[in-house]
Amino acid sequence: MKVLVLLGVLILTGCASVQSLEQLEKQAFLTGDWSAVEQRHRIIAKREAQRGVQCPAGFIGYCENRMGQKRCGCVKRDQMRELLSWR
Repeated sequence: MKVLVLLGVLILTGCASVQSLEQLEKQAFLTGDWSAVEQRHRIIAKREAQRGVQCPAGFIGYCENRMGQKRCGCVKRDQMRELLSWR
């Protein structure tokens, strides 16, 4: 019985509504508290960093560190081969 109640609670919390970024920003304008918006931006940035660079066909992801900043982009495969060729 306890297992069924716990399962029901987990299902209901999984169906809880999540505010969109636009809704959070509207609420922040009204209240002046931007912490929820900043937290959502951190979550989005972390998710994008984990996903990595998404390049179209014929391109390859390339990242470099300059002055402590990591910059990533897409480079044509042919250009990357030329850069890496030792001949």
